[in-house]
Amino acid sequence: MTQKPITSQQAGSNSIELSLEQLIACQYWARESIPLPNKKSKAHLVGGHLSPYKGRGMEFSEVRQYQPGDDIRTIDWKVTARTGEVHTKIFQEERERPVFLLVDMQDSMFFGSKKRFKSTLACLQAARVFWTAHNSGNRVGALLSTADEHVELKPSNRRQNGLRLLQHMLELHNQRLQAIYQQEKPFTINSNALSDALSRLRHLVKGGSLIYIFSDFSNLSEACKQDLIHLAQHNDIHAVMITDPLEQSIPVAGEFLLTDGDSTIALNSARPGFKNRYQEMFHDKLVKTQKFFQEAQCSFVEYSTTQELSEFAINPYRNRSVSSKRA
Repeated sequence: MTQKPITSQQAGSNSIELSLEQLIACQYWARESIPLPNKKSKAHLVGGHLSPYKGRGMEFSEVRQYQPGDDIRTIDWKVTARTGEVHTKIFQEERERPVFLLVDMQDSMFFGSKKRFKSTLACLQAARVFWTAHNSGNRVGALLSTADEHVELKPSNRRQNGLRLLQHMLELHNQRLQAIYQQEKPFTINSNALSDALSRLRHLVKGGSLIYIFSDFSNLSEACKQDLIHLAQHNDIHAVMITDPLEQSIPVAGEFLLTDGDSTIALNSARPGFKNRYQEMFHDKLVKTQKFFQEAQCSFVEYSTTQELSEFAINPYRNRSVSSKRA
């Protein structure tokens, strides 16, 4: 049985539906490296990131006086000769860095006005992070959250388990998408869904992990902040706010009907000052969300559905400011 070749174009294709081929093709866009810990890793498996534990490693840490049990191969003979007392070199051990993905797939994420849905983009970028971490030998786990369920996947560095993670994400996304198509289930907003997911994440994530959260953050709460503050004490958190151009600005003046599948409202963007007020509301929300994550000691970036996949920096420390790009 021959496998159908997968191209990099498949990862960047514009579509509101997802395929496993798309998620696998995201490995072509995973050429960055998982960043070194901002808070030093406390994981217990050997890997490529610095740990707070001292021992036999590659990264020099300090020189101290020789203690019984120290390896004589690490004696610093120059310092010993200069001080007249035996000193030994201490190295920083290298540990692996677990990566955890929290992908929000509530109904508010199933929206898009141009290239793709917010939910589609969240899954594609989560797949990019997975491949980047997997290629670096790091374990990757996930918590996939919808309005009424959570799917938990324990961290693993096995390719088979990684593909299972992508398959779960694909099925969860496309099942809800089909239900929307066929109007099988009404549009649902669970104001506690993100809070419940973060609370569950506190029990799943070990200290020293790098956590990516993909969401539109439509239902942030004080409970969310408390969970984030707790998680940020021992982990690095990168919050990625997925937005759409239609949320940022109404492109033309006119009358519009908006519906959530249950209720409908009318907007007249031709009224004086309406368009400016609409833009200001989005900007205020963006600023408040950024401040929310700053107070929770998390990295934050906004990412639009119109941007290319490669424009999202997997290293959260490359861009700490609110994106200035607007469609």
